[in-house]
Amino acid sequence: MGLLKILLITILILWLLRLVVTMLFPYIMATFVGKMQREAQKQYEQQTGNYSQEQAPKPDGKIRIDYVPPKSGKKNPSSNGRVGEFVDFEEIK
Repeated sequence: MGLLKILLITILILWLLRLVVTMLFPYIMATFVGKMQREAQKQYEQQTGNYSQEQAPKPDGKIRIDYVPPKSGKKNPSSNGRVGEFVDFEEIK
């Protein structure tokens, strides 16, 4: 009689546990997913908010140059505006 009583109590506990888990799991997951969505939305708003403050939106078709390197006053007189040097090529047969 004792073994049958233990089996029935175990089955009842497992059945109740399954019932509780099926009721609570969707609620816990909805809470967790909602929290993650709020955090992601907050991060997105911070990133886009900072980006829009730094740079104003550019109209389409316009070119904007953010950096122009300074021109140095010194030029190499031997280069005459050319880059590199010429090397004669000889074909060997």
